Amino acid sequence: MQIGNLCDSNRLNKFLMIVLFLIITISFIVLTGTSVLAQFKIGSAVSDFELEALDGTSYQLSQFYNKQDHLLLCFVKSDNPTSIVKLQDIITFFKDYQPRESYQIIAIVETEQDEHKIKENFIPLQNNTEIPFLILLNENNQIIDSFQIKNYPTILLLKYDLKVRREFSGFSSRQEKNFYQYLSFTFTKQKSSSSSACEGGVCPPPEGY
Repeated sequence: MQIGNLCDSNRLNKFLMIVLFLIITISFIVLTGTSVLAQFKIGSAVSDFELEALDGTSYQLSQFYNKQDHLLLCFVKSDNPTSIVKLQDIITFFKDYQPRESYQIIAIVETEQDEHKIKENFIPLQNNTEIPFLILLNENNQIIDSFQIKNYPTILLLKYDLKVRREFSGFSSRQEKNFYQYLSFTFTKQKSSSSSACEGGVCPPPEGY
């Protein structure tokens, strides 16, 4: 009888240990997951920061408060070719689309390469476009760490009051399609080759997107 009770007690202890382990694991996932989601919750304000541009000029995010209808924060890596290509695609979209609304694109570059290589990759992007576009260098990754960026590129669409409108983390083909679809229905195109293809002044993205 005592042996049976001992076995039952061992089973109960094992069961309680498993339950305790599951509770701790689930709590950890919920807590860490919540902190990441809270960063990009729709309607939440993002933290202010100050970074230097390629020419050494310092900019604060708060400088752009109420200065444009839309602000895009594009987090990219200097040694990630996909990041650079996707950033080029975004620039091309705005150049071709010519939205009526005012906007600002800010690329925040994680500096994994030396300064010469970074300028080689990004100065042409900035110099070869007339759209509102700014490149900021995230030295020591302090901003990317505080924003908990895990995938590149990550795009934060902010409203005029710098509150989150939408977040796109990483650019899988599905995410990329959703991103351009969202832009096409958020921005009003200035010029269209066929007005009949636009409903209510809102046109689809340029061909290829």
